[in-house]
Amino acid sequence: MSRPPEPLEIWASPESTSARIDAGRRRDQLAETGHQARAGDIDLLAGLGVSHARYPVLWEKTAPRDPREADLSWAAPRLERLREHGVAPIVTLLHHGSGPDGTSLIDPLFPELFARYARTVAERFPWIERWTPINEPLTTARFSTLYGHWYPNRVGDHAAFGRAVINQARAIVRAMAEIRAVNPAAQLVLTEDLQAFHADEAHAADGAHQRERSFLSAETLMGRIVPGHAMHEYLTRACGVPAGELAWLVEHATAPDLMGWNYYTHSERVLLDRSGPHYADVAAVYVRDVGISPRPLLRDAYRRLGLPLALSEVHVDGDEEARCRWLAERWRDARALRDEGVPVLALGAWAAFGMVDWHSLLREREGYREDGVFTFAAPDRVPQRTALTALVERLVRGREPETYAPGWWEGEERLIRGRTVA
Repeated sequence: MSRPPEPLEIWASPESTSARIDAGRRRDQLAETGHQARAGDIDLLAGLGVSHARYPVLWEKTAPRDPREADLSWAAPRLERLREHGVAPIVTLLHHGSGPDGTSLIDPLFPELFARYARTVAERFPWIERWTPINEPLTTARFSTLYGHWYPNRVGDHAAFGRAVINQARAIVRAMAEIRAVNPAAQLVLTEDLQAFHADEAHAADGAHQRERSFLSAETLMGRIVPGHAMHEYLTRACGVPAGELAWLVEHATAPDLMGWNYYTHSERVLLDRSGPHYADVAAVYVRDVGISPRPLLRDAYRRLGLPLALSEVHVDGDEEARCRWLAERWRDARALRDEGVPVLALGAWAAFGMVDWHSLLREREGYREDGVFTFAAPDRVPQRTALTALVERLVRGREPETYAPGWWEGEERLIRGRTVA
């Protein structure tokens, strides 16, 4: 007789980004949301009854000068408090960051420096089992070297993109080796953006390339980027990555133990013709009238990678009803996929204490605040409960969510007139 599946894990986690926007500006969501100053937030997280929390011990904040000289006085009591409450931390060491000022995603020494930092943190917290050394490495590389949003602010620089991808992959491999030297049972949780690209015949090649690229970080760590793989040719020819570096990653393959996919309303894209040399890349939610859903994407990801899955960031910009609707629908997605045999292990409520200025990818300091599981609050204030707080507690207890009104992403008014596509 087969064993019944383990209960779906429910996570709740703060938004932890510490991004270098350009050479002179950084954005720190832990500070800007007030979470950094509020030790009591840990009790609020634990009070939800969740099993895990993705939690930051960030390199540039903790060891800005020497990776072996980390100040863990902020992280230690918080991680220990989570442990006391029975909430297992999933520790993140870099979250949309590029390291301290002395290094960057394209620095040849980046992997070595990062691995030293990982060893320092692991030796201080040898009991931690799940680790996300680098959050969304592919997304961070794209934003920093292809789109110019974050440091080093390159646009269309495929050589820099290839270097950023390979540096982060090597850093993760080396970091996990150092962590497992301390705790052999340590598990790698890789997180990435769950993307889809819808394109007409004119842009089919671009869409196919971007679909292949969306699996790049996972397949690089799994040692799959070998001659004959579409990304092998792209990395070696277009990006100038030496074949020997890819061979090293094959030899030292470090497959994720859990693949965390982050799905947002803008994760699916449509490539639209605009009668010129370049196409328009538009969020599918605004131009497709068939709706959006992560179910087919998660099925495809499981078929391709064969890794256990998590929906590791579940958040939408909206009022309480909308945020509840989005989480409830993702819970139903997870349950439906589990019934099909797809091993979705966890559902992660994201931005527990809100976020600020993500509508501009942190590039504009406008103070645009979003609530999360709890309300956004000043550093000297206590975040308040919301309807989403009660929903998370309900899901933790294994109870069905209530029915919520359709969200803005489901109404016809969201569609851009004249640009709707099937």
